[in-house]
Amino acid sequence: MNQKSPRIAVVGAGVIGLSVARSLALLGAQVSIFERSYLGSGTSSTTFAWINSNGKNPESYHALNCAGMEEHVMLQNGSPTEARWLDVCGTFEWAVDPVQQERLGARVQSLKSLDYPVQEVSRAALQKRIPELRIDPRSGDIWHFPTEALVSPSVLMARLWSEARSHGVDLRENIGVVDVAETPDGVTLQLSTNERWQGDYCVLATGRWTPELISTLGVSLAMLDANRPDKRACGFLASTAPQFVQLRANIIGPDMNVRPDGGGRLLLQAPDLDDRADPAYQAAVDGFIGQQMLMRLRRLFCNTDYARIERLSVGQRSRPADGLPAVGFITNQQRAYVVATHSGMTLGPLLGRLVAEELVHQRRDSLLNDYSPGRLINRDPKDFSPIASIHYPAEQ
Repeated sequence: MNQKSPRIAVVGAGVIGLSVARSLALLGAQVSIFERSYLGSGTSSTTFAWINSNGKNPESYHALNCAGMEEHVMLQNGSPTEARWLDVCGTFEWAVDPVQQERLGARVQSLKSLDYPVQEVSRAALQKRIPELRIDPRSGDIWHFPTEALVSPSVLMARLWSEARSHGVDLRENIGVVDVAETPDGVTLQLSTNERWQGDYCVLATGRWTPELISTLGVSLAMLDANRPDKRACGFLASTAPQFVQLRANIIGPDMNVRPDGGGRLLLQAPDLDDRADPAYQAAVDGFIGQQMLMRLRRLFCNTDYARIERLSVGQRSRPADGLPAVGFITNQQRAYVVATHSGMTLGPLLGRLVAEELVHQRRDSLLNDYSPGRLINRDPKDFSPIASIHYPAEQ
């Protein structure tokens, strides 16, 4: 006798929610997505989208992110369309400050011990690859991480949603979930339209809004508050007008991170400026932050004397209080399931598959062993050791 297909709601239509919905549908579940705004409108729309496991600790988190990188490659290689969201272009990183050089060297040695691909490159070789690049003569060793990648988030989400939709997933936009109630036999969602949805499970893929929904179950989840100024939870992202720069790779430079952003545009990030990031305040493109971004860009590349910033935004991170993912059931009823992680772009497709396997086949992968949300339930974020301040590149 055939087992009945589980009825599962996914709350949130960012990269995590779409990945989970797609994988659930591939395993035969009946899936509905509820999104209180529109597809990809949350954290997934403001991200540097760097796919890596560079300096991610502890070792189990490193392994999880490495598996996430491999999952992206398999998903891209198996895509039936011509569109590409993944560019395994590698990352180049170097430092000028002696302290940063020492930290980078220690990280490189640690990554080598874990068999993470890393190569030293000469200035001449990098200059040949990116002719417009200006390398400070005080710079130390230059390192290349060849398996790291960049993602175009909107194209990735289009791919995930296309396959989810073709397997019967129902997406309901502009509909919020205002209450979650569990019983031993199922879960009920109260919707903002005064409707109710009932089924077997729900997956909360709501990013920084996760604590708000979990509270309706009578418990709390320790996460950083991304709605207030805090450089651990918020950061600036600037997108330039098209530049005359031949850049395909990701650069983690001494005072700026830069990646291509399509059509010649560059996406800029300067972690040491993030202590000024306030999600309640829209920084002006021609204000202090914008001027700092352009000054650093001109120092890093020639042909950028007339560069201008088209968009300056504050990205708000979905970050559990200890900096590590929370993936699993929230209460002993085991009907409401949460997926909250800062590394959503790297981990999205992988977590989608692992979560679907747990819910449909009751099989939890060992990669998730350290990441049950239980360690965060009914805890104060202040109970956890502070996450290291993001002063140096790659510490994000």
